[in-house]
Amino acid sequence: MPKGIKYTDEFKREAVKLAQSTDKPVKQMAGELGIKYKTLNYWVRTAIMPVTEIKAPTGASDHYQELLIENQRLRRELKRVEQEREILKKATAYFASLKK
Repeated sequence: MPKGIKYTDEFKREAVKLAQSTDKPVKQMAGELGIKYKTLNYWVRTAIMPVTEIKAPTGASDHYQELLIENQRLRRELKRVEQEREILKKATAYFASLKK
């Protein structure tokens, strides 16, 4: 890919969703999407990093801002727990197949 390509925010969000929802390595997903591995990897890392500053609508209360931050934290936690559950499912199936 030539240097300096500008990707839309929508493309970045969809690429990150796709990379996080599949079992394929990020490197493979980047190739399938036609973007550099480092680019997609950066997008994925920044998508899961804690956001220290979320902008609430103008005039929103501090309580609303806290709710936005808590909501984002809970979504990250849910995603992590879902990934752990999937790993445990696969491990259980693998070890069950060894006992036969």
